[in-house]
Amino acid sequence: MLLATNITVAVMLVAAGSVYGYVTWRFGQIKRIHITHLGNATGKSEAPGSPMTILIVGSDSRAGITGADAKAFGSGAAVGGQRSDTIILLHVDPKTTSATLMSIPRDLWVQIPGKDFQQRINTTFDTGPDLLVQAIEQDVGIQIDHYIEVNFNSFRQVVAAVGGVKQYFPTPARDVFSNLVVQNAGCVNLTGDGALAFVRSRHYEYYANGRWHFEAESDLARIRRQQSFIRKMMAKAQSSGLTDPLRLNSIVGGITSNLTVDSGFSQGLMLSLAKRFRSISPDNLPSVTLPTDPAVIQGNDVLQIKQPDAQDAINAFLGKAPVNAPASTTTAPSVPTGISAADVRVSVLNGTGVRGQAGAVETSLRAQGFVVVSIGSAPTYNNPTSVIRYGNGGAGKAALLATAIVGGATLQADSTLQGADVVLTTGATFAGIRTPGAAATTVPSPSTTAGATPTTAAPATPSATAYQLPGTPAGFVAPPC
Repeated sequence: MLLATNITVAVMLVAAGSVYGYVTWRFGQIKRIHITHLGNATGKSEAPGSPMTILIVGSDSRAGITGADAKAFGSGAAVGGQRSDTIILLHVDPKTTSATLMSIPRDLWVQIPGKDFQQRINTTFDTGPDLLVQAIEQDVGIQIDHYIEVNFNSFRQVVAAVGGVKQYFPTPARDVFSNLVVQNAGCVNLTGDGALAFVRSRHYEYYANGRWHFEAESDLARIRRQQSFIRKMMAKAQSSGLTDPLRLNSIVGGITSNLTVDSGFSQGLMLSLAKRFRSISPDNLPSVTLPTDPAVIQGNDVLQIKQPDAQDAINAFLGKAPVNAPASTTTAPSVPTGISAADVRVSVLNGTGVRGQAGAVETSLRAQGFVVVSIGSAPTYNNPTSVIRYGNGGAGKAALLATAIVGGATLQADSTLQGADVVLTTGATFAGIRTPGAAATTVPSPSTTAGATPTTAAPATPSATAYQLPGTPAGFVAPPC
């Protein structure tokens, strides 16, 4: 929607007043529906220029698909109802011209509003968006002001309108469930079913060292691919079509005719947002994922909201200050004899907003022998220094990891830590990964050593500036496509 309005505004700024009729016609193609529990529909005020949160849903509905599509994805009769295949929240503040994306995993286990049972959040979309809106407001605690929906076919048409999105694959890849097939490594222009298969993949496999490997984390890994794809698609649309009327018409038409929005999302509001955000850079659009913990409930592999991390992430998403900040250590623990990198299970969080940083750190840590169990985005991107949190009995492992952090790291004890020995959150001082075991570059607590200078370290491992797919060799940076 923002892409369409950005392009339309660009035309209106240089064209005659008669273009207004074209704009009205195009925006009239957007389907509008009434959603009872949206903030604007319940009478809550929406002052001009006030911050708002927009729910963006990718629906897996098979309604109306026939032929090859029905064979590939299942017909409406075979796969009844609909589920929210992708759930993304977009928070925009026109006054500060800031925007942030937050992905909500479809496997999030929630209390179903108005019911006496719990289920995955994506099932709330089966009867339409209203119950999903209620679930997000009730279980996540974020008010939804507006709504946008795309389905299988509309997503493909939007990708086609921008001419496809190029993605570098370091290895052959496949997903037998989403029909993803990449036979050779290299740059691939993802269009049509290929683009849809890529962003829907939850069982991604890559071929390396003579065999197929499964990527872990299912929906969480898919979210990282989707966030990367969205950025690339935005950049592609912004860089093409603005001077060619036929191309421009194709892009605008491909988007406006394939969207569903809430009835309160007026043409005037869309255009006012576009004027404010028309110069936004995709690379500078922060993307976070709601922090969760894996669980098995009633035989289902699901995700539960992880507190207090989730509340900090939500506050950061809404532009509020974090409420949970563990105390830092004032003395760096020593590295016990006998601990090696292979003994340390690390979770990596991108705490700077530098695109692809968590994936680059994962590659570098693995090259040094550490065991990386997960990567993701931190609740906030304004961390002044890198932070290593460690669980009970993990002080020595945290100290060893600290010796590998170029730029230093603050150590924090966290008795609630689960799933990893340590959690590394990168900060503004992060400069890469080096061989562990040298003198620790731990940053003492700022409250006790104001003005302290981190120890000078060895040259850093170069960090990537883009998301890299699993199977990327250590130290390898994908060429531009």
